[in-house]
Amino acid sequence: MIEGFELTEEFIQFYDEIDTWEDAIRYSSDPLLQKGYVRQSYIDGMIESVKEHGPYVVIAPNIALPHARPETGSVKVGYSIMKVEKPVSFTPDGNNDATFFIALSCVDATTHLEMLQRIVTVLSDQEKHDAIFEAKTKKEMIEIFNN
Repeated sequence: MIEGFELTEEFIQFYDEIDTWEDAIRYSSDPLLQKGYVRQSYIDGMIESVKEHGPYVVIAPNIALPHARPETGSVKVGYSIMKVEKPVSFTPDGNNDATFFIALSCVDATTHLEMLQRIVTVLSDQEKHDAIFEAKTKKEMIEIFNN
C-alpha cells in the first residue's frame, strides 16, 4: 500500500486510444486537476517540459511518469493513473511509447519522494508490474497499488 497515498477510483482512468502524447498527459492528469491537486498551468508545464527536454517521462518500456516543476502549479502531493490499450508515441520511431501513465503532482523537491519510492516499489515487483498491464478495472488497479 502507498501509505498516505492510497489510490482511489476517481484517480484511475482507462482508454482504448489517445491520439497524441500531449492529450495523454492532459487526460492522465485530469483527475489531479479536477480534485484540486494541480492547476492547469501545471499540466501545461508537463507538456512544455517534454517539448523542451524530450520524452524523459517514459521511464521504462510502456510506462510514463508525467510531472512538472512544482512552481508551475502544483497544489498538493498526489498521483493519478491511466491505462491506454493502444500505445501512445512520444517519438515518431516508436522507441518511446507508453500505455501506462502515472501523473505526479510534486509540491517541492522532497515531499513527493516517499510516494515516488512506493510507486517504484510497485513497478519493481514483477507480479504487480505484470498485473498492471493485465488489469481491466479500477478495482484491479486499486488491489495492485493499495496491497
